[in-house]
Amino acid sequence: MIRCLIAILCFTFTVCLAALAQDEPVMTSASFPKYPPLACQGRVEGIVKLSFTLPARSDEPTNVEVVSGHPMLNTSAVENLKTWRFDNKYTVDRKYESTFKYRLSGREVSGSATKKLTVSLESFHQVEIVTDVYEETASYQH
Repeated sequence: MIRCLIAILCFTFTVCLAALAQDEPVMTSASFPKYPPLACQGRVEGIVKLSFTLPARSDEPTNVEVVSGHPMLNTSAVENLKTWRFDNKYTVDRKYESTFKYRLSGREVSGSATKKLTVSLESFHQVEIVTDVYEETASYQH
């Protein structure tokens, strides 16, 4: 009897943990994030933290706000997050946070070389944008 009770409690606990692990809406689409050109030229890197609300049974984020971040990066992160769409089965409004990490690759390209942009999306909570920088070439005429 006690073994049966323990087995039932363990099963119930496992099911509850599984439900908690899937307690997130699923991102179904998003625009490709961009590294702001002026920030790239100015060699600005940084982290932008955003908060947003996902209304009940809605697929679009609302109330997108910057929590912290560099002014040259904030607008790009906000505009990208507004393009996100979710499969959201929840019947109540829920608030989330997301972090955009903007980083320069350390690789400089010049002339007509193609600049590489890499985006990593661990989840909708963590987005990393890495780009190359165009090499500054100064031409002086004497």
